[in-house]
Amino acid sequence: MITLSLVWAGLPLIVSFLVCALMIRLGPQDAPDGERKTQARAVPSAGGVGVLSGIGSAILAASLFRPGGLESPLLTLSHTALGGPVLLVLIAGLLGYLDDRYNLPAGRKLNVLAAGAILAAVLGPQLTAFWLPGAGAVGLPLPAIIAIAGAAVWLFVMANAVNFMDGANGIAMGSSAILIAALAIIASPPTGAAPGVLFLLLVAAAAALCGLLAWNLPGRLYAGDTGALAIGALIGAGGLSVAVAHSVWVPATLVLPVLVDVFLTLIWRARHGRPLMQAHRDHAYQLLLRAGWSHLEVAGLWWGFCLVASLAAIAGARLGPSVAFGLFLLLLAAGVSLWVRQRVTLGRRLAAEGR
Repeated sequence: MITLSLVWAGLPLIVSFLVCALMIRLGPQDAPDGERKTQARAVPSAGGVGVLSGIGSAILAASLFRPGGLESPLLTLSHTALGGPVLLVLIAGLLGYLDDRYNLPAGRKLNVLAAGAILAAVLGPQLTAFWLPGAGAVGLPLPAIIAIAGAAVWLFVMANAVNFMDGANGIAMGSSAILIAALAIIASPPTGAAPGVLFLLLVAAAAALCGLLAWNLPGRLYAGDTGALAIGALIGAGGLSVAVAHSVWVPATLVLPVLVDVFLTLIWRARHGRPLMQAHRDHAYQLLLRAGWSHLEVAGLWWGFCLVASLAAIAGARLGPSVAFGLFLLLLAAGVSLWVRQRVTLGRRLAAEGR
């Protein structure tokens, strides 16, 4: 058990770190554009290749310590309800790499990602019930078509939401590492039980993200769409599995630091007649960067938000859906309040100053 744990944590961190070092030399370059990309020079991108390599190395190496050899983890992964979401992670990672390398049209990229999300939702897992206050212990039963549509939307939204947040060194990947670690804690096996595939996959992903952060936080390597889309899809997949085991309010609470900013910024831009498909610097974290905050300060603030949301999600998973629902409403209200306050104070000041 100790050997297996070291494989699933230590190996992906090391492999990710080394492959990321290679991507600095061989990966595509992300050049400044004078708008959203404000770095002084071109920065190597597609660091997500390192993260996916780290996760893959853990799957392959752990097969040496599990009964059944290589077939055990790979067949377990493909034959369980995780098969669909893991397929989406691979699709998202490949799509992201092609975009990092060839700058694909946004519409085409979204269409492929939407198709992958629908395929993953059809393969499962899917919610069979939706818990609301007064709906009983089980919740309201969901028709299959609603369950599939809901899962597809969730996976699609999460893949894109992490990508939207990937605009400051360390913010998206560091936040993702915290959220994935929280999902691993929620999915951890009872004392004495063997760890499940989902738990091991999440542990490997969190460790691999740490390997990338060593390069990403100082701005030497970007995760690129390779990392953002794949990790967003993985958070969506893990959240979906947690929702099936507990309630939808557990993963919904967990990802509030990401979704509150993403959705409110999109609503704000729509109200002001600004294109939703165009790159911009209107997210809450980007306002802080425009005001002079350092990348580390902004990333640290969001890591704190994610830590609070993670603790609330873990508590909701352990204390039941009614507690999870209450915590979701509490943090949602707090997040919306903070976002609006920043927009009417800092946002207006930056607009007046032309920044």
